[in-house]
Amino acid sequence: MNDPGLDDAIADEANALDHTTSYDEENDTREVDAHHPHAARWWLASTAYPLAAGTFGPMSSAFSICSLSQTWRMEILPGGGERDITDPKWVTALNAVSLVFALIANLALSLNMARRIRFGVAQPIIIIGWYISSFLLLGILIGLGVLMYLPENAGHVYTQAYFYGTFAAGLYFIIASLLVVTAWGAHKGHYSREYKLTTSQRTLMLQTIILFIYLLGGSAVYARIEGWKFMDAVYWADYTLLTIGVGNFVPITHLGRGLLFPYAVGGIVILGLIISSIRTLMLEHGRQRIADLLTAHTHKFLVKQAFSKHSNRLVPNLRVDGHETNELSDRERQKREFITMRRVRQLATVQHKWISLITSLVVWMALWLIGAAIFWRSEDHRHWTYFEALYFAYTTLLTIGFGDFYPVSSLGKAFFVFWSLLAVPTITILISNISDTLIRFVKDITLFIGEITILPGDEPFHDRIKALFHISWREKWVQETVGEKNASQDDVSDTGDHTDRNNFHAHRHAVEAEEHKKEESARRRGDIAAENVHHYHYLLFQEIRKMMELASKNLSKEFDYLEWEYYLGLISGQHKPAFESSTAQAKEDVKRQKQFLDWSWIDKKNPLLGEKSEVEWLLNALTEVLERELRTASRDYHSPEEGDEGDSSAVVPGDEGGEGLESGSAREE
Repeated sequence: MNDPGLDDAIADEANALDHTTSYDEENDTREVDAHHPHAARWWLASTAYPLAAGTFGPMSSAFSICSLSQTWRMEILPGGGERDITDPKWVTALNAVSLVFALIANLALSLNMARRIRFGVAQPIIIIGWYISSFLLLGILIGLGVLMYLPENAGHVYTQAYFYGTFAAGLYFIIASLLVVTAWGAHKGHYSREYKLTTSQRTLMLQTIILFIYLLGGSAVYARIEGWKFMDAVYWADYTLLTIGVGNFVPITHLGRGLLFPYAVGGIVILGLIISSIRTLMLEHGRQRIADLLTAHTHKFLVKQAFSKHSNRLVPNLRVDGHETNELSDRERQKREFITMRRVRQLATVQHKWISLITSLVVWMALWLIGAAIFWRSEDHRHWTYFEALYFAYTTLLTIGFGDFYPVSSLGKAFFVFWSLLAVPTITILISNISDTLIRFVKDITLFIGEITILPGDEPFHDRIKALFHISWREKWVQETVGEKNASQDDVSDTGDHTDRNNFHAHRHAVEAEEHKKEESARRRGDIAAENVHHYHYLLFQEIRKMMELASKNLSKEFDYLEWEYYLGLISGQHKPAFESSTAQAKEDVKRQKQFLDWSWIDKKNPLLGEKSEVEWLLNALTEVLERELRTASRDYHSPEEGDEGDSSAVVPGDEGGEGLESGSAREE
């Protein structure tokens, strides 16, 4: 369960895989989103449930293999030994048939995720296959339960295989039921009839399959080498690969100890891949969907507060009385709305971090407390107290593994494997959420103590103390959220290769000179229309280049209101010189400018609350405007003289540099 330090490299690889999606696949996803506007609300059913099925499906099949590898009952001998009892033939037959149906369902799920089998064909195979596997195993459990009550079977107990069969039956039923919900949602049209999983999400299932093949394969080898039972070897391999090191089973042969070197390293690497995939996929992709829902609720609440009669400190008052109608300009209204939406995003981010932390902490605590209760009951013959079971479960969850307590019963060993594998995603999510909240809080406290003792800060001591007592904790968290982003932006702006930056500036000045030359040429010809249009295109090129640079360095940058006012004016054509290229074009320009004047930041679809970052939104919007303008220019304003010198419509983004305008309405303000 330790994180081997592969997160950054593997996360980068997962991100690269997500961006290598084929063009057709990307277009399919956009079409699905367009036709299914409520897909975000159904993220659990459309994405999380199939991902859980793809992860726990191989685990269930591995448990089925374990249940088939050994008899389900054994007899405790008077001398302390044990003897396996041969199962009835119907038990083995049903167990084998259950495994076959489960493997077919897993294969169908894999092929469906790889888009080799259609959703409508694969879903019935998967769901029915897992339900059959679950019911067959359930039948065996009930049948053997009846046999255990017969007088001649007194002294018989269940083996680890029995409990592995129990876990497999439960998992098959749960993941089949989850996919029933997925199929129902697709049938109702809430999302497309396919798994909207990225390449890296599909890879998680393959990584899980590899882990369990590696686990069971290594267990079979060590069971042969060390003379262990296969179930005991699985128990040993589990706490070895998870780096817990309980210690009640250890290799004693030279061959077993020698094979441990490559086997342990390989298992830890595979486990690191899975941990990083869980962090990348569930925390980043899943967190975004949940954050969107939370933002929507926060938006609804704060907008209601903004229009209420009572003033509040969270958002500015947007309520306009009759005598204020003329006094409050459209610009002032938009500015207040902008501040409100910026606060919505900030508060939603803070709330989401703490809700995520509390949720993951509750899940981890439940795993700890319930797991300790089961270990306590399973090791009752060894007279464990509940506190000792808590101690053992805690040291296991944190992969400390002292080895002073360990399970020896069949239920204890089998449950240990199942429980410890569940702990991998749980502890991963918890640690990530702690780093986003508590660790940042401790860091801020440490820096504050340092500033007032041995590390003087920029502000005087009495100003720091005064500010501390005059700010509410709610405002403090909001400010810290903004401060984090601004600090990261400053760090990015202060780094980089100076040689590349100098070359970039030199290239920008060369392009500016060329653009000025074209503008002067149009002015000498007296073609004011071409001159003005070319200048407008130049502004678009400059800002697109700026957004492209930000997208590569600082995708999370947030713009202030004056910057947004400038960019929206540029997009709507407010900065476009007033001249008519054609009647249709003029009407379109007027329409876009009217949309800007009627712009409302409190709309649910405003760019501050969308899934895209502000940089991405502006880059897409500016690019669309530039493409439309270049098509119009090439149709209406191309002239032979201008073409000889290089028409502006032939320029494409990426051929020149620029850092954005040093002047404009945003700067003039």
